[in-house]
Amino acid sequence: MKTRPIVLASVVLAAACDPAAKPHGSTPAASVEAPAVAAGGSIQITVDASGYHPATVKAPAGKAAKLLFKRTSDEGCGDKLVFPALGISKDLPLGVEVPVDITMPASGSLAFTCGMDMYRGSVVAQ
Repeated sequence: MKTRPIVLASVVLAAACDPAAKPHGSTPAASVEAPAVAAGGSIQITVDASGYHPATVKAPAGKAAKLLFKRTSDEGCGDKLVFPALGISKDLPLGVEVPVDITMPASGSLAFTCGMDMYRGSVVAQ
């Protein structure tokens, strides 16, 4: 009985499934530019078992923006949303669109995470 192919396949699969290999909610370096929220507009962010989609959005600097979070999977830790710098914490019930109103800083970005700080995203002032 040969075990080498099975062992090699197990090692390859373990490396491919390593959560440390790619942070949840991250996008490939060659991905398209982050979508933008128009002044006075809103943008939807989907939360699933792998994180936020899109994980990065842009919003007008110093202006109000509305983010609409919708959790589409019961897997993972996306049932809670936190904006640490703003003191915002919201429950994200499965299949329900949850609006989050924020005011962007004059520059920089606002981070958002899941309740366990495993999924990460940001809103970048433009």
